[in-house]
Amino acid sequence: MDVRRCMQLLELGEGASMEEARRAYRELVRVWHPDRFAGDPGLRRRAEEKSKQLNVAYETLERHFERDGGGGGRGSSGPKAEDPAPGGTTELLFEAGTRTLLTIWYSLGRAVRSVVADTEKRK
Repeated sequence: MDVRRCMQLLELGEGASMEEARRAYRELVRVWHPDRFAGDPGLRRRAEEKSKQLNVAYETLERHFERDGGGGGRGSSGPKAEDPAPGGTTELLFEAGTRTLLTIWYSLGRAVRSVVADTEKRK
């Protein structure tokens, strides 16, 4: 996914900083969280897909800003390439691991619901 598309998905203008991307990502993930649509399977599926797109967009922007030497964009107060990451590598690994676990959790939940629905249909 290209950077321009990522910015569009996160509803950001060109030249946005990594901090702006982080805020937008967190806000949109709250809005599109699949658990908010538990009562409507169709909307829940759309929210799951949107959440996946948001995750990919955010991760792509993280890599882009790291490559460009920090926060980039207007009003950037992000780290420079030679500066250590805020919170260190442990925080970055934790965030990446959390995103991965949540994605697996949602996929597993969807698979279990599908199996349960199929089982109920057979009864």
